[in-house]
Amino acid sequence: MSLFVNYTLQLIQFLQRYFPSSVTLFLVFFMVLFLTRLTFFCGSRLPLPPGPRGLPLLGSLPFLGRDFHLTLTSLARSYGPIYQMFLGGKRVVVLNEPQMVRQAFRQHVFSGRPDTELTKLLQGYGIINSSGALWREQRAFLHCIMRQFGAKNIGPGKAALETKVKDQVSEFLYGISKLNGTPYRPRSTIARAVSNVVGSLLMSVTYSKEDPRFTRLLELIEEGFRLLTLAVPVNFIPVLRYIPGGNYAYQKIKQNREETAAYFQEVAEEHKHTLDPQDLRDFVDAYLVQLQENQNDNKESYFSEMQLLQVMGDIFSAGLETVTSTLEWAILFLVRDLDIQTRVQEELDTVVGRNRLPSLADQRDLPYTEATILEVLRRANVIALGNAHATLEDTEFAGYHIPKDTHVLPNLWAIHMDPKLWSEPEVFKPERFLLDGKVSKPDFFMPFSVGRRVCLGDVLTKMELFLFLTGLLHQFNLRVPEGEEPPSTEGVVAVSLTPKPFHVCASQRNKTLLTV
Repeated sequence: MSLFVNYTLQLIQFLQRYFPSSVTLFLVFFMVLFLTRLTFFCGSRLPLPPGPRGLPLLGSLPFLGRDFHLTLTSLARSYGPIYQMFLGGKRVVVLNEPQMVRQAFRQHVFSGRPDTELTKLLQGYGIINSSGALWREQRAFLHCIMRQFGAKNIGPGKAALETKVKDQVSEFLYGISKLNGTPYRPRSTIARAVSNVVGSLLMSVTYSKEDPRFTRLLELIEEGFRLLTLAVPVNFIPVLRYIPGGNYAYQKIKQNREETAAYFQEVAEEHKHTLDPQDLRDFVDAYLVQLQENQNDNKESYFSEMQLLQVMGDIFSAGLETVTSTLEWAILFLVRDLDIQTRVQEELDTVVGRNRLPSLADQRDLPYTEATILEVLRRANVIALGNAHATLEDTEFAGYHIPKDTHVLPNLWAIHMDPKLWSEPEVFKPERFLLDGKVSKPDFFMPFSVGRRVCLGDVLTKMELFLFLTGLLHQFNLRVPEGEEPPSTEGVVAVSLTPKPFHVCASQRNKTLLTV
């Protein structure tokens, strides 16, 4: 670059000597503009990743389509496992190979979160979309609390947490038994049960079906996921906020967030009045105690009531959506393939018997059941593009220059549906996770992402998936209602990938329903 600058200066001197000043000024301006663009795009001797050109101002945004995970996977076939594209004015690098995702996300430089119009609504609060010192402090605290309450592989509270989940499994099964085999849509039933698990751990709250606050909270969260997809263009082209269509989604997200925060504020205030620091009931208690200790000690930290409200929202919405959608996909795949459903039930009957419900202690003796759950996670790809990261500074990766503030997307769909990694990836086949009769997970299986920002709730999620699904299959046969077509495996794309609405019939396997 310095050699090129020297040649440019010599050229300017030559122009000044032989050309009029107006021409020289124009050429100098052109050279400065050229050098600025060269420095911006090629600030390294390494090239930038390849990728589509896109349109001026819009980039590739108009070409993503509804199923953008499929579009991004298709682009990988043209440009390779790492490529860049512009969405509006934002540079986005997409990683489509598991080794690249692992290598990138274990580095600090890739641990940022994108700065977008929608993340600005959060004002830097929360855990999912925060970064820097705030994220590190809050994540460390959450790890500690999750161990304490049993939501990690170690910790004194794991047995108590299993009991909480089992209580909700029993309620879930009882609700299904009251349907007497009539067709129903499973999502709402699953959502209520899962929300009670998350709600009890987070804030000691459980909901009845008739509770209007529960109904409204679910509406806000589900609408929020839909609106986030509609508002994607605003993230990359901020001026769209001031256009009626784009402004509607943005403003509605803002209103919903305020209403959700008001609900969590009520819960936090109730906790303050009944708080016993020697007997912590849930996450909110633990957070309030830590906040008070920091204030008493005049300790500089990011603990605050605003931060508490956003973390509550992050944990509740993420925990609810991931487990609900995965269980709904599990039911879908199992009613489409009754042989797999039968094989799981036969394994449960052999290992668990018919006189009690499955428990976590049975998990190691249920390899086919465990493999089925893993295959649901792979094939469903609920978070098809993982969570977007951002580079904290200029860096070099995979032979390319990646500028600071680049959005980095892990295309988990491309990885989990790669025919080079999985034979017949479209086929639901639990056997792919079995080796000599034992569960075997390849390192390119990453449903919860990997690295520094791996999903905090992965252990709780796995516990819920196992206990809810095994309880359901232990007690019920699941079938497509007579006269209806099997449900489609084509998902509905929002922030998460969910099944299209479908009906199922659940017939009881025992005369008497078992409970915990």
